[in-house]
Amino acid sequence: MARDGRLGDRLISDDRTNFAPRIGWAWNPSEKWSYRAGTGIFYMQDTGNPRFDMARNLSGRRRDNTLLLTPDLTLDTPFRGVGTANDCGVAPPLVCLTNIYVLGNVPDRKTPYMWQYLFNVQRELGSSTALEVGYLGSHSFRLERMFDWNETIPSTIGSVQSRKPYPEYTKVQEIGNVAEAKYNSLAIKLTRRLHQGLSVLGGYTLSKSTDNGSGIRVLNGDTLFPQNSFCLDCEWGLSVFDVRHRFVTSVLYELPFGQGKPFAQTGVGAKVLGGWQLSTIINKSSGFPRTVFTGSDRSNTGGGQDRPNVTGQDPNLPGDEQTIARWFNTSAYVTQAAGTFGNAGRDTVIGPGIFRVDASIIRNFRFGAKYIQFRLEAFNVLNNTIWNDPNTTLSSPLYGTINSTRTPMREVQLGLKFVF
Repeated sequence: MARDGRLGDRLISDDRTNFAPRIGWAWNPSEKWSYRAGTGIFYMQDTGNPRFDMARNLSGRRRDNTLLLTPDLTLDTPFRGVGTANDCGVAPPLVCLTNIYVLGNVPDRKTPYMWQYLFNVQRELGSSTALEVGYLGSHSFRLERMFDWNETIPSTIGSVQSRKPYPEYTKVQEIGNVAEAKYNSLAIKLTRRLHQGLSVLGGYTLSKSTDNGSGIRVLNGDTLFPQNSFCLDCEWGLSVFDVRHRFVTSVLYELPFGQGKPFAQTGVGAKVLGGWQLSTIINKSSGFPRTVFTGSDRSNTGGGQDRPNVTGQDPNLPGDEQTIARWFNTSAYVTQAAGTFGNAGRDTVIGPGIFRVDASIIRNFRFGAKYIQFRLEAFNVLNNTIWNDPNTTLSSPLYGTINSTRTPMREVQLGLKFVF
């Protein structure tokens, strides 16, 4: 393939404006208090090589969309119009590549970057314990996401193709610096180093992450393209990975028996009671936000990923009203008028949270510097049901219900390790 000379020898131009200053500050007014602050610019590199999507243009590309609930295409007939007269003058079963799907790059693409800032306070509580409280925030710019330069204008009049800005093409797909993100968090951490057989690491985070696109590719319910590529502000909402509350604590306790311990240092007591360790990890967190879709192409744009209208009611039910038969307020959304986009935002329904306890019992049998370790480990030891996200398709008969679990039930395993 020959170049036309307009882009030089590369797919995108160099970005020579990447300047990443950083500054930090620390102050210890006493032996027990410590203050820290910092800010800086951090640049992010490409992932997944999206620049080379253009290579798929060489063979020509056509994609006919269908609806999930009422599909009219199959593996045997993946395109419409095959076997009928077409505009190219080719005989069936050849496919006419009219209205092709085009993939492009933004030639003056800029490097995405994040401005990050933090402040925390640390207080020593005794000789082996410390408490830390801090704020961490960030604002990300020039993030990349996929969008369509040839988005169909929603309407009930005329064909989908005739309402595109460039009707000779279907989608004109680009990955550009069109997304932005913000993150703010308050974090509390308690650390106890191993002392008198007890070690504790506990943390709680209150955070909020928002953006108008959580990734280039489809991620946990986010769509590949915006509902409307000409209104990226309409995509602003919670990130698909936002977790409002998260509490994680790990505890390790060595029984106070055996050699080097306060009790039963020798004899039968040391052999029977010595070398035992108990540990646990407790994880409790809020659910992830998810988007409600109509499940049909109400906008008549050929996409099938429309969001509905909101009624003004809170979509999230109080905790004591949430059941797997009705996890969220299904009356908070209604189907929008035909030929229009819905006004519901992204990621407005919060799914089930997680509460999980893992535990282990360990026994060490020592032979000088060597030892054999026996492990009994239990995951989800309380056998707590951790539900998956609810169905958020408005036209589905399962709308609002939960029909699966996120993680397995209790699992127990045994292990034996020889350390030498």
